[in-house]
Amino acid sequence: MTPENINHPFLHLKVRSLLLRLLLISIVLGIGLGVIQATSGLKFNPQVLNLILYIFVFGLLCLWTLADFKRLGVHLSYVVGRLPNNHRWLPMVGLVILLILFSMGSYLVLFYLLSLLAPSFIEAILRDVANNPTPQRNASLLFNLLGAIVLVVVAPITEEFLFRGIILQRWATKWGIRAGLLGSSLLFGIGHANAVGLSMVGMILGVLYIKTRSLIVPIACHALNNSFVVAMELFSNGSKTLSAVNRLEQLRYSLWLGILFIVLSLPVLVRFLSQNWPRKNAPVPYFINSFQKES
Repeated sequence: MTPENINHPFLHLKVRSLLLRLLLISIVLGIGLGVIQATSGLKFNPQVLNLILYIFVFGLLCLWTLADFKRLGVHLSYVVGRLPNNHRWLPMVGLVILLILFSMGSYLVLFYLLSLLAPSFIEAILRDVANNPTPQRNASLLFNLLGAIVLVVVAPITEEFLFRGIILQRWATKWGIRAGLLGSSLLFGIGHANAVGLSMVGMILGVLYIKTRSLIVPIACHALNNSFVVAMELFSNGSKTLSAVNRLEQLRYSLWLGILFIVLSLPVLVRFLSQNWPRKNAPVPYFINSFQKES
């Protein structure tokens, strides 16, 4: 029995259905919370509310997808895979550090260039980024704990399950493994403020999933990446109190730092991708895992 002879469940899992469900869940929860606030007079902390909404939105989306698994006969164990024996984790730590450097560098350079063309637009984005519900040194213990749980536990599990476990394999089944890898990585990047940096993160995590056939590896790397982000936020000097204009000026002064980060990280990341880029006709991890199980 070969992977090609196994039923293709990812032909029936539509990405557009995922996006529509994401929109529907967000709208329903948003309306529900609005009604609760209007009728009860309760006032929720916006940042805490965003964290709770993230948990419910992505948690419900994953549960809805798991219901599809049961209906279509998709095995979650084949999607997740097994952790490779004697996996080398230390190089993964170095890879994550390089991804953080590239993400920071691409953020600084790209936003600097965009600020020359549309400063008001970039000021608005910087304001949104500064208001993201991430742990902060001067925030309450409860908020920081909730933020850390969302970033280090909930986000890596749900996002890797959806982007690498579902979207990558769906598009790879439809268009080929390379197109699936590129498309899912770009969608992952577009879903974040730093589209260029997070697209690279998505590509590296996708390659790790294809190479190891284990979703545990990209989940662990994603969690480690976010752990570094949480640590940097907690030990930062409180720059979130700066105005959008001051943040824009700070961004412009940081251009050369961004270039340095890119120069240090990009060659190694490109080398890793070139060495581990999947061959054109490579099967998706689900089919290899199912084939090994059947064998």
